Amino acid sequence: MRQVLLQMDQVTKRYGPDAEVGPLSLSLGEGEWVVLTGPDGAGKTTALRLAAGVLAPSSGRVQRVEEGIGYVAAAFSLYPDLTAEENVRFFARAFGMASGQARAESERLLEWVGLGPHSHRLAGQLSGGMKKKLALVCAVVHRPKVLLMDEPTTGVDPVSREAFLALLHEFAAGGAAVLLSTQYMHEAEHAGRVVLLDRGHVLCDAGLSELRARYPHHVAEISGGSRSALLERAHALPGMVSAHPLGGRVRVVLREPVAGLEQAAPSLEDLFVWLAGDESR
Repeated sequence: MRQVLLQMDQVTKRYGPDAEVGPLSLSLGEGEWVVLTGPDGAGKTTALRLAAGVLAPSSGRVQRVEEGIGYVAAAFSLYPDLTAEENVRFFARAFGMASGQARAESERLLEWVGLGPHSHRLAGQLSGGMKKKLALVCAVVHRPKVLLMDEPTTGVDPVSREAFLALLHEFAAGGAAVLLSTQYMHEAEHAGRVVLLDRGHVLCDAGLSELRARYPHHVAEISGGSRSALLERAHALPGMVSAHPLGGRVRVVLREPVAGLEQAAPSLEDLFVWLAGDESR
């Protein structure tokens, strides 16, 4: 039976009489990858900070495994005037590792993420993708059982993003649990579960395939014309719920399937708008 590594029970955080996140209930098991998503201001960062213990909850309870938590904030928060290796060794020693062990583990992990050749560069001079990888190394150097990451691939190029996701796959495959916030549909495809937040509340906590099976509408894509012509065609379709451009195509959400149109799977955005109950967004 899968061990529960992180448990949040009816956790809330109040910022004032009219500002509250929660109640949030969430469990995270070993080897599990969960994506936390939602629009700006939904409460994703607050939820991760509550899970990590960076914020104290106003009510509710958070239980964590003794092996600890690895936490990566959205903003770069390492020491820019230290080298990549010095940053990792600093965090290793901060978590109680002996000097020799900290050095060996730093070298191993920097090679693991492809930063070995750049280990002596100042952290502040690394590229955006390299900084994200270095932050990951600093978060896992003490071998935590739970890794929490706040939009870790924002601003990272597609190649670095794929490499980063592959590293997280390896981490989860080793039995650790991963909880990350993102607004990228592609990253939700990697997850076993998707938690959708809106205005501080959980709209759903389910697998992406399950959500798609429950989606009541039909999604299609049309192409072959100018954007304005495609949008005009989309708005003329029977049972049209929404339409928006996507490259050289237009993506249309329909109440009923229309013959002759190329069918598509509902996106995370489609699912969110449906669950939020606001088809006009």
